[in-house]
Amino acid sequence: MTHSSDHDFLLCDEVWDIMSPVPSSDSRPLDDHIDQPNHRNNLDNSIHRIVDFKHSFVAYVQKEIKYMTGSGYVNRLQSNQFVANCRLKAMRWFIHCQRRFNFCIGSVFNALNYVDRFIDMNKCHGWSHSMMELLSLASLSIAIKFGETCPPSLHQIQEGLEYSFESNLIQKMELKILRSLGWELNSITPYSYVELIEWELNNQFKPLVRSRLDEILLASSLDAKLLAYRPCVIAISGLKCILEDENSLSHITRFIPEDQKQYIQSCYTMMQEILVTHQNPSSPDTVLTKEYLQGPIHVEQIDLSFIDGPPATNDNLINRKRRVDDGDDCGFKSKKHVNK
Repeated sequence: MTHSSDHDFLLCDEVWDIMSPVPSSDSRPLDDHIDQPNHRNNLDNSIHRIVDFKHSFVAYVQKEIKYMTGSGYVNRLQSNQFVANCRLKAMRWFIHCQRRFNFCIGSVFNALNYVDRFIDMNKCHGWSHSMMELLSLASLSIAIKFGETCPPSLHQIQEGLEYSFESNLIQKMELKILRSLGWELNSITPYSYVELIEWELNNQFKPLVRSRLDEILLASSLDAKLLAYRPCVIAISGLKCILEDENSLSHITRFIPEDQKQYIQSCYTMMQEILVTHQNPSSPDTVLTKEYLQGPIHVEQIDLSFIDGPPATNDNLINRKRRVDDGDDCGFKSKKHVNK
């Protein structure tokens, strides 16, 4: 068992451009303001605010396509109920961890984005529950290492999973994910726009409104059908669910690309239907707390080379069949089946 720190593993050269808006300050000396009318100062501040918001919003819109899944991803999930159910279970577990450890909600959305992009790239045909669970765990581990100041250990965050995994195995899976994603981790998700919107609509955006928008976006993310829409459209649709001020909504909507505005109403309608099904995402019924019945699965007990290795040979197929015959096609043992 290695004693190296869980959090020293990921070293990434990706430049994280911090585009969250910071209110522009007027750089003129204080004395210059003394004789200026208040309304002129307010006007200048408003102009700066609009320019900064527009710049940040447009930058997000331009980047978001880079982090989206392919056009056929939703259809593949609809035709593969196993993977779709595993994705749903993963997101519910992410929300469970967010509530337990007080993670930033952005970390949850990033983790789900990594899962979706990885599945989209690797298809994951024939994967077992244990393999999908390892993917979810490694994705959340990556997200919190980059998004949280004091992330818990890999052992701590595994509460609620059916399988337990040794740290080296999780880190090995992390590398598989990082390489598949090209080390592009600073994802633009629907939640990326929340801080922008809150900053722009500061007078209308009370804490209760922000909390409600957070819950709506979390609940909506449980249904993969929304992935057919761009993140900016999903964010505006969520805002439409709670914002009664049409003028404020129109103000934000005008920064959406013209070719995307037509999708806001249909996305909003779909989101309303999803919210009826997933009314309380913070209490996922698929997450169960279990006591570990054995030590974690070690790195020597599973071969992850098939993820990005050569096409399967006859020998590989034979070995794969042996693992299936043993009860798991990836060599894991479930907590509920051990020590019997």
